Amino acid sequence: MVEIRYLDLTEEPAGQAIGGLLTAYHRQTEDEKASHGVGDFSVSDSLPVKYQREIDLPLEAFANSQVLVAQQDGEPVGMMVLSPAGSAVKEVKRLWVEPFARGAGVGAALLQEALHSARLSGAGTVRLTVWEWRYPALRSYLRFGFRRVPSWEERAGLQCLELQLPADSAHR
Repeated sequence: MVEIRYLDLTEEPAGQAIGGLLTAYHRQTEDEKASHGVGDFSVSDSLPVKYQREIDLPLEAFANSQVLVAQQDGEPVGMMVLSPAGSAVKEVKRLWVEPFARGAGVGAALLQEALHSARLSGAGTVRLTVWEWRYPALRSYLRFGFRRVPSWEERAGLQCLELQLPADSAHR
């Protein structure tokens, strides 16, 4: 069974809990970008400074954000960050599920909890970006009701998606 919990990043073990997940997420993303001609990362390379900062200083990197972790048998197997992106907009970032835990509903559970949190906060929109080659993730977002929208991103290959939340959804 998957358990979703919100991390308090002021607690030392919390930062450690996501360090490995963030490292795996960023290394795979950089590797995929290079293989699709969007970057020049090599597995022997260090991560770009902005991504290494998230791993080293999650409290600073994710200030004002909610960090959700999925656990199975007490071990972290996935994560996501829900950040403010405007007065009534939340943005899903860093959704990652360890490869061995994929296909078991971990990503869906994280996304479901993030949407619930966004509704409770009064957000009217949840948005995210996904690389165009991440077909399983893209299909999952579309099944959740996200729709492609004009890009707010300058980086080629990123699809921008939004989900409009019902106006009264916070009261359900």
